[in-house]
Amino acid sequence: MLTNIIAANVLVGLIGAIGAYGVVSFVMSGRSKLMYMVSFAAGALVAVSFFDLLPEAIVAQGDLMKTMGYFVAGFIFFLLIEKSLLYYHCHDTDCQSHTSSRLIIFGDSVHNFLDGIAIAASFLAGPGVGIFTTLAIIIHEIPQEVGDYGVLIHNGYSKKKALMYNLFSALAAVAGGVLAFYALNKVEVYIPYVLAITAGGFVYIATVDILPKVQHDGDTRMKISMQSLVFVFGILALWVLGKYAGE
Repeated sequence: MLTNIIAANVLVGLIGAIGAYGVVSFVMSGRSKLMYMVSFAAGALVAVSFFDLLPEAIVAQGDLMKTMGYFVAGFIFFLLIEKSLLYYHCHDTDCQSHTSSRLIIFGDSVHNFLDGIAIAASFLAGPGVGIFTTLAIIIHEIPQEVGDYGVLIHNGYSKKKALMYNLFSALAAVAGGVLAFYALNKVEVYIPYVLAITAGGFVYIATVDILPKVQHDGDTRMKISMQSLVFVFGILALWVLGKYAGE
């Protein structure tokens, strides 16, 4: 069973990271197209937060106000992380970009860790449930990873370096799966809180870090309109995929 859990998490990480790398390498050429990818990333993060993480946290916790409190705490937590990184660790002229990249990597690692727990729990419920859950997570993973790549590349990372960091964050899923296999009953009680905090962090990244850059880059009405449409498309794409995976 543990072998299946590890294999499923490795498969999700490889398909998500390498699939997104292939999409970005094939599609992206030029800064304007890159900004569309960044807009898509913002929409994907908002969608994952409100259509996936928060609903799961509310259902698991059973207390809407308490869950929303942790959601707000997550937003503030990521704000404090960003400010501390800026204050203590950044001395470059393009510091804001480096900091938002770290937040993306950190947030993605937490999300992958939770995916690993979900995969482990599903396989413990039965092989069929485990396979279905793995496929559902893969469906979500590729468009989200595509968005993450767009942000990292926009912030100055090479495609290979972005791939390396995304593969590194994917290891968190394996760690989550192994931990859940050995101690699911001890970890399970904290999952709703981590889900809500992660959702708040993703909304912070999308609204405070990514969207202002997109608006600043949009120097014409046409660009602003197209980037806004891509942002909405990112939300709709993740909503449709989530609905399909949940059926």
